[in-house]
Formats: sequence, C-alpha cells, structure tokens
Amino acid sequence: MTMVTIPPETERPTRSPESSADREPRDLDASDAGPGHLDAPRAGLRGVRTWRPTSRVLWTVAALLLLAAVAVSATLGRTVWQQQRDADNRAAALAAGRQIAVNFVTMNATSFDADTQRVLDESTGAFRKEYAATLAQLKPVVTANKTVSTVERAEASLVSGDDDSAKVIVGVVAPTSNASTPKPEKKTYRLRLDLVKVGDAWKVSSLDFVS
Repeated sequence: MTMVTIPPETERPTRSPESSADREPRDLDASDAGPGHLDAPRAGLRGVRTWRPTSRVLWTVAALLLLAAVAVSATLGRTVWQQQRDADNRAAALAAGRQIAVNFVTMNATSFDADTQRVLDESTGAFRKEYAATLAQLKPVVTANKTVSTVERAEASLVSGDDDSAKVIVGVVAPTSNASTPKPEKKTYRLRLDLVKVGDAWKVSSLDFVS
C-alpha cells in the first residue's frame, strides 16, 4: 500500500501594519515631483548665485559711456562747424563776385585810373594781364567821350563753389551816359565770373559777358 504525503499548507506572510496600503500619504517635496509639478522649476535654481556688479565695473562702464558721448559730440560739432564754414565761404565768394562785377562796370572819365585800379586789385592770373593790357587804349576813348557808367542794381547767384574756387553769375543794371547821350540810358549786363581764393581774398581769374 502506497502512502501519499501531503505537504503542509504554506503559511502566508503576515502583512506589516506599515505596509504601503496602510501607510498615510506624505507630502511630496521637489525631489518627488514630476516634470509637471508647479514647484519643479525652483529645483533648478537652488544654489544659483545672483551676479552683482562691483563698483569698479560700474565706474568702468560709466567711463566708457562718457567717452562715447564725448566722441559723438565731437563728431557732431565738427560736422556743424564744417557746414557753417562752407556756408560762410559760399557767402564770401558770392559777395566778392557781385562787388567785382559792379566795379568792372563802374567807370567815369574823371576817375578812370581809380576805377580801373580797383578791378586790377580784385583780379589775378590771365584776366588781370588782359585787362591791364587794354587800359592804355581804353582810357583815351572814355576820356574823349566823357563816359559815365554807374550801377543801379546788381543781383548775384552762386553757380558752384568750394574752398578755393567759385563760379558766380551777376546781372547788372547800369545807367550809362556819354558826350553824345547826356541822358543816362539803362543798360543791362550779365557777367560770369570765375573766382579763386588768393590768401583770404576772392579774386576774379576769368570774366565773360553772357546772354
């Protein structure tokens, strides 16, 4: 007769009172939080030290800003100065061209030498030589005809100009009389003058009548 041995029933482990099922839930801190936890971003800021500039750094930045401001002011000042200088230069050339044209047209038989000398003083180069060469033939004609030419009005326009040269157009209204025409007749001239800077003065280097 065969005997069958029945093993004893395996004992089930006794569950501890502090098992996960019975344990009260605890508060989660930042280390337990998942990616979506509201306090999670704060975890990455722990231990971060805020940089604060030292007084030396602040003084250095202030000095650089001051130097930059001075450089900008100097550049702007230079530009304004150059613009004003150019404007003054153009105005001087325009005034000189107008006055030279007036002196060129003005002529009186009784003051021929003084009138023409003003033109010579305001001229240079080839024009001065040509003008001086005509005076010997011009003086007897003006004196014999008792010519008187004055300027009633003169208007000048600057065509172009730079620091050393300029082109000016001058319109002149000149009442003129002589022995055969004692009553002055108004004559109109339009002159083009090329001016050059000689020292601090503007002088005419070329003069032409234009229509």
